[in-house]
Order: sequence, then C-alpha cells, then structure tokens
Amino acid sequence: MHELPFAKSIFNTVVEKARQNEAERIVRVVIEVGALRDFVPEIVQKYWLYVTRGSMAEGSLLEMKEIPATVRCRDCGTTFPVNMTNIKETCCPKCRCDMGTLVTGRELRILGIEIR
Repeated sequence: MHELPFAKSIFNTVVEKARQNEAERIVRVVIEVGALRDFVPEIVQKYWLYVTRGSMAEGSLLEMKEIPATVRCRDCGTTFPVNMTNIKETCCPKCRCDMGTLVTGRELRILGIEIR
C-alpha cells in the first residue's frame, strides 16, 4: 500500500511548484524510479488519478522512467547491471567477485513538470 503515499508525495510537491510558478494547470509529471523500488507502476497510475481528482493536476500524465539497478565491483571497480531475476546470483562479469556497492536502482525523483 505504499503506492498511495508515494503518489500523494509526488502530487504535493508538483502542486507546490506549479503554484510557485503561477500555473493554472499541471499537464505532465516525469519521475525517475529505480528498479529496486518496491512498487507497481500500474497501481501508482491508479492512485495518481485518485489523488489528482478535482485539482490543477486532474487529467495530467504521470510518466515514469525506470532506472536499472547497477553495482560497482568491490575488487575490480567494474560497474555492471544487477540480475533482477536472481539478485543473489549477481556477480561481476569481469572478475566474478560477488561483492559490490549499489550505484543505481534506488532512485526516486521528479525530473520535470509541464505546466500551463
């Protein structure tokens, strides 16, 4: 159920920014979401329709761009994608080390707002 607070948070932020810019209407919101964020995009879209109802953002498009999960190898420094189907088996393709630091995949940010 964390999709509802997520949608509300995005909504509150974009409405505040739109008002600061004296907008009448929010047309589109673009967000980046890391692949390791645990939410279902379709549910976020449904909640977006719900939280924007009757507001300056009603009818706006919520565009989500997924950022893949990548890891930097502890031993050789190679950055490589996480095997999302079997995260436990993810290891460096260069040296086969199974230890690393997450580089991308947990992002959650607003990239832009189209207003009128």
